[in-house]
Amino acid sequence: MSRPATIFTGLLVSGAILYQFRTELTSDMRQIRNQLNDAQNRLAGSVPGGKITNALTSHPTASILEKPKELLDESTAYLQKRVVPTVKDTWNSHVIGLAENVNDLDADKVQKYAKDVKDKWL
Repeated sequence: MSRPATIFTGLLVSGAILYQFRTELTSDMRQIRNQLNDAQNRLAGSVPGGKITNALTSHPTASILEKPKELLDESTAYLQKRVVPTVKDTWNSHVIGLAENVNDLDADKVQKYAKDVKDKWL
């Protein structure tokens, strides 16, 4: 497999993994938020005449999202600073090489070769 195809496949797979990670994180956050709300409601119901507030239950995603957000920011910065320029340079070098090969192509030789192959196989 050529290098651009490998890089493209790697980017595609990493994007799919990040998307799946984001989906699972959202689902887990929703479950945790529901569990915290249920616990808060049960606690508020067990204390007569009292309203219970907690910083964690008022902002359940504040402590949960810090580490994944940092990792996502680092991954984004890495992709923008290292991977994208590398892919761009590789792509440009392959396009330039292809253009040079097309420019160096001798149409008469290609036509003669195609005719030889046709005569041999048909």
